[in-house]
Amino acid sequence: MSPLVIAGRTFRSRLMLGTGKFPSNESMRDALDASGAEIVTVALRRADLSGNHDPYANILEFIDPSRYLLLPNTSGAMNAEEAVRLARLAAAAGLPKWVKLEIHPDPTWLLPDPIETLK
Repeated sequence: MSPLVIAGRTFRSRLMLGTGKFPSNESMRDALDASGAEIVTVALRRADLSGNHDPYANILEFIDPSRYLLLPNTSGAMNAEEAVRLARLAAAAGLPKWVKLEIHPDPTWLLPDPIETLK
């Protein structure tokens, strides 16, 4: 299979792995290692951007940025304005300027909103 190329960056793996739903940060790290994924999505609400570096609270302490592209996502945004604010917050915190756009107006069902996404 040919490599995946996005915006001039080449990836050997086409697998993108999320960081949610793991029982612990250690098991998430182990799953990343075993998967071969090179792109890791992370919800900003799970990342400690305060600079306090609490290893029990900060998922970023368990992801090697030299090995993985951290792809912040806008999970939790209920409209386009919130998604843009979250993306800007991620960039200001030093995360890559790439983003996985997610807009879910109803957190119960997590169905995407195509109109807000288009905005």
